[in-house]
Amino acid sequence: MNTELRQLRAGIMMALLLVVSLSACNKNNFIDPSPEVARENDQQIRDYLNANKLLNRVTPTTTGLYYLFTDTTSTRNKKPQYNEELEFTFALSYIAGTKAILLDSTKQTRSTFIPFLRGMVVPGLEEGLLLMQEGQRAMFFMPSARAFGQGKKDTIPANVPVVFDVALIRSRTEAEQIQEYVTRKKLGIPTFKPFVENTGDSVWVYRLSQGTGPKVTEDKTVTVAYTATTLRGSAPFAKQDTKEIRMGATPPTDVAGLVTGLTALNVGDKALFIFPSSLGYGAQGINDQTNYIVTPYAPLVYEVTVKSMR
Repeated sequence: MNTELRQLRAGIMMALLLVVSLSACNKNNFIDPSPEVARENDQQIRDYLNANKLLNRVTPTTTGLYYLFTDTTSTRNKKPQYNEELEFTFALSYIAGTKAILLDSTKQTRSTFIPFLRGMVVPGLEEGLLLMQEGQRAMFFMPSARAFGQGKKDTIPANVPVVFDVALIRSRTEAEQIQEYVTRKKLGIPTFKPFVENTGDSVWVYRLSQGTGPKVTEDKTVTVAYTATTLRGSAPFAKQDTKEIRMGATPPTDVAGLVTGLTALNVGDKALFIFPSSLGYGAQGINDQTNYIVTPYAPLVYEVTVKSMR
């Protein structure tokens, strides 16, 4: 297990790079503002809105956020849900007098995907996203207390209000994420779909090549090679060339989705397992005390080869 954790810590989670770029939850970066800063930020936002003829169009919230819907069209009347995956585009600016200084527009036409967890993005953006429905576009004007606090080196000055221009595309459940992954990869109907009791969930098993050995049974120890990724992972978060798994162990010593998928295979088989977080790392995920390696509520993909059984 220690080997596996070391490999998990060495993994790359591209979504986390995005989250770090958006989040102001880092305690080294954020300090609660003084009342003077809060008042100054509010006046800066109002001055900017007034100068750009937007003051009468925005709606304020009790937290100091101002928002303006620029497209109210909703594709399926669904709001973002915590623990789902959000797909959206955005542009980020900060307010300087009567102008908004554009910082990042690279994601304005290319989708961003994040796990929508509490505290995963800056508070003002989290609050704003919860106001939206799929298909809508909005601008969020937020004080530094709801954004980047003491700023970000070489990009955002300290204690400045910022503007997010956001288009919300989708909020996907785990089931939707898996189905879209299957469609995107053109996998079709799974070879097997073993059901896991007490969870209501199944493992999607795609046999990639047929072995000639006996069927895996629950009273045996199986040796496998595997590579594990998240649905959008660009690199494995775990990889093993020789992993022994004791089938039927109580309590289970390995990820439930991996063990369950093996029950559908024979020695020599190579297969792809896709399963929800309830059969993976659940609500805890995997972290290295600094960042998530696997975020909570992340469906997983394992490519597995059954090497032997005893």
